[in-house]
Amino acid sequence: MKKEEIKHIANIAMLDFTEEELDQFSGFFSETMDFVDQIRQVPTEDTMVFQVNDMESHLREDEVKESLGQDQATKNTQAEKYGYFEIIRYVD
Repeated sequence: MKKEEIKHIANIAMLDFTEEELDQFSGFFSETMDFVDQIRQVPTEDTMVFQVNDMESHLREDEVKESLGQDQATKNTQAEKYGYFEIIRYVD
């Protein structure tokens, strides 16, 4: 990954890095992305998933419930505008 790409991502995330840190991240990101590409190439179409112990799933069943209203959803936000969350505007 190029330094400019890392700077761009850091800028979006509002992070500041030194040039030395950027050089370090460049290598780390490249290694990580290479590893992800290797994983993507593994054929998984016929893979079965199972548990090796007798534990049951602790996930609850999906239930349809009434959602929050706009007032309830935004009542604890730091910044609200026109009934919505006010966020930092980012346009590439």
